[in-house]
Amino acid sequence: MTFYREGGLSSVSTLVLGNWMIKEKTEDVRRYRTCELLTSKHVESFIDLSPNMMETLPHMNFFFIVLIISICCIFGFPAEDNVTALQKLANANNEFSMKLHQTLAQNSLQNLFFSPTSLFFALGMLYKGARGETAQELQNFLGYNEAGLSDEEVDKSFTQLLTEYSSSRNYTLKTANAILVNHLVNLKSEYRQAMQDSFHAKIRNVDFLREANQVVQEINAWINSHTNGKIPHFLDHLDSSTVLTILNAIYFKGLWSVPFETRDTKLERFYNYGGNDKSNRYVLMMHKSHRTLYTSSPDWEMVELPYKGDRISMVIVLPKERDGLAAVENSLTPGQINEYRNKMRMLTVNLTLPRFKIDSVLNGLKQALETLGVGKMFQYGADFSGMAENAKVRVSQVMHEAVVEVNEEGTVAAAASGVHLVPLSLSLPRDFKVDHPFFFAIVDKKTNLILFSGRVIYL
Repeated sequence: MTFYREGGLSSVSTLVLGNWMIKEKTEDVRRYRTCELLTSKHVESFIDLSPNMMETLPHMNFFFIVLIISICCIFGFPAEDNVTALQKLANANNEFSMKLHQTLAQNSLQNLFFSPTSLFFALGMLYKGARGETAQELQNFLGYNEAGLSDEEVDKSFTQLLTEYSSSRNYTLKTANAILVNHLVNLKSEYRQAMQDSFHAKIRNVDFLREANQVVQEINAWINSHTNGKIPHFLDHLDSSTVLTILNAIYFKGLWSVPFETRDTKLERFYNYGGNDKSNRYVLMMHKSHRTLYTSSPDWEMVELPYKGDRISMVIVLPKERDGLAAVENSLTPGQINEYRNKMRMLTVNLTLPRFKIDSVLNGLKQALETLGVGKMFQYGADFSGMAENAKVRVSQVMHEAVVEVNEEGTVAAAASGVHLVPLSLSLPRDFKVDHPFFFAIVDKKTNLILFSGRVIYL
C-alpha cells in the first residue's frame, strides 16, 4: 500500500462489445475475422474495410467499444435543484451498486473500489443502442422499470447529472463523453442524436487501421486531460478489428469540510482481515475530533464525513467485530443505508482514519454481471442494431478500474463547515477508530446517489 500526499479518487470502467464474426463472402471462400469491443481499459481498433469488403458491408458484424473512465478526488460537492426523475435514477443506480458490490466481494479477500455511476453511464449508453430482448434485459437490470422511469426520463436524468455536476463553483468536476468511429461506418442518426443530446458526446471519424498508433496517442491524451493526469497512459495498442469506441471520463475533486491536521497523523496498527500479528501492519492514521453525523446498529457503526459544499459525503460503515465485514456487506441494502442515514445524529466524534490508496481493477465484471442476470448482451444473439448501420455486435467483456486516495487535505471552513444540522442533544464524544476492515461509499446527499463504493480489507 502506497500513501500519497494528495488525496483523490479515480475510477476507470471498461465495457467491451465484440467477438462477433465478421463474414466476408468471396467466390468460393468465406473468411471470418473476430471482433472485440472495449470500454475503459482496452480500446479496440478498426476493422480493415477494403473496397472488396465494402461490397459485403451489409453482411459484416461490427465490434464496438464502450470505455468509461471516472476519476474522483475524495473531497466535496454543492447542492443544486432536485428532480424527481433524477431521484428515481439514483435509486436504480444504488440497487445496481449494492448488488454488484456484494457479488464482487463474495468469497474475496481483496480490497475493492469501483464507481457504480460510471458503469451505470456505460450501460446506459449501451441501452440506447440495444433492441429487442437485449434492450429489455438491460432495462430490467438497470432498474428503469422498477423505478418507474420512462426512456425520456432516463435521458433527461443523465443530462441533468452531467449539467449539475459541471456547474458548481465549490468543487471541481469534469465530465466528458466522446465517440470515435471508423470513417467508413455511419452511426445511425437516432443513436448519434441520443449520444449528443443525453450524454453530450463529441463524435469524430478516424482511421483505426492505418492510423492506429496516432489514435492510441489521441485516446491516451484525451483520457489524461479529462482525468487531470490521474490516468496518463491508458492504452498500449488497438485491436485491428475496432469499429467504434465510446469514451467517458469523469473527474471530481473537492475538499473535506473539516480537514485532518497532518501534525496529528501517526503510525498505528491496522488489523487486516483474518490477520495475525505478522499480517497486521502499522499505517499512517489521521485524527480529528469534530461534530459530524453518527449512528449505529447492533453490528456496526456509521459515520458521515461531508466534503466542502455539503453535497457529497463519505459514509463509513465500521463492523463492531474486526472480522465482521463480510456479514455487514451481505446484509446492507440501499434502503437500509438511507434509513440509518436518516437516523443519524450530530455528535462529537473522535475519528481515527487511515490514509490509504486503492487501485482496483475489476477483471471479473462480465461473470458478475452474468451472475446478476445480464446475459443476452454477451451472446451471439445480442441485438445492438440501434447503434450503427449494417452492424451486429455483442459485448465481449466489461472492464473497470478505480483508484481512490484518502488523506488529510482540506480547507478549514467557518461555522461547522457547511453542515446544516443542529445537534439533537448534548452527549459525550464518540470514538470511531477505523483500525480494521470497513465498507465505505461516496454519496451525493441531494439525490442519495452512490457515486463510488468500496471496502478496505488490508493495508
